[in-house]
Amino acid sequence: MNLGERLFTLRTQKNLSQGDLAEKLNVSRQSVSKWENNSAVPELDKIIRMSEIFGVTVDEIVKENAQPPKEEAPQEPTPTVVQVIQKNRFEKREIAGIILLSLGGLAFLLLLLLTGLGCIYALPVLLCGAVCFVCKKEAPFYCAWLVYLLVTGFLSFATAVSSWKVIRYTFQEPYNGNPAIIIIAWVWFAAMLGIMAWSVIKFAKRPVEKIGKPIALCVVGAVYLLADLIIGRMIGAYYMQLAESDSLSSSFVYGVSSVNSVLTILEPVFATLVLAQGIRLLLYFYKRRKAVSC
Repeated sequence: MNLGERLFTLRTQKNLSQGDLAEKLNVSRQSVSKWENNSAVPELDKIIRMSEIFGVTVDEIVKENAQPPKEEAPQEPTPTVVQVIQKNRFEKREIAGIILLSLGGLAFLLLLLLTGLGCIYALPVLLCGAVCFVCKKEAPFYCAWLVYLLVTGFLSFATAVSSWKVIRYTFQEPYNGNPAIIIIAWVWFAAMLGIMAWSVIKFAKRPVEKIGKPIALCVVGAVYLLADLIIGRMIGAYYMQLAESDSLSSSFVYGVSSVNSVLTILEPVFATLVLAQGIRLLLYFYKRRKAVSC
């Protein structure tokens, strides 16, 4: 039995998927797949970590003729207990999804009967419930981004509240508008910074297997932000020019505001992408330089 076959056998005996093992080892799922296909060999520290996970010695993993230990049958096998253990693996996520879908469905029906289009306010709850079932891991993270984007879209399209603009105005000159708008803008700006920091911390620590992917993602994010800046300024200047000439149609105003709103909503997504991938690249080159110097 070769190394790849032993790793596959040990992993399946522990009821771990390739993704589960990759997460424990802080590597990509593709790396685990290559190890099991004998197209790559894991590093020594990964082998030591796998020996701890599988409960075997390093020799039992790397020796050519070593056989993985067979799992001992439980003394008193009880199918009921096994079923409960398997069911409880995602129980919290499933329960959260059921609660959110139930509350969201009830709110959707009530708002539809009472206010008609007001039922859209129940969409964040419904969609978060669906995310809890679709995403087996990290459901709270994706729910947070979903709620943020939905509420930001609502504020941009329905209330014309833009955190960037309101905050800029409060620094440049006294803001004479509704104080509630200032509070909402600053609270939502803080929420944006929080979710961006969460995302950067989450993705920046992932190891770089192939340098091409983070570079490509960094370039895509930077190009979007640059295009957003240029297009936003062009639209704003053209908008002000037509506003002075008093030749704006309502459809044009709606189209311009919609484009600006979409660009503003997606800014944090691509900014986070650039930050996370940029940090990954810096860490990659730092470790590579350190390894060469040693």
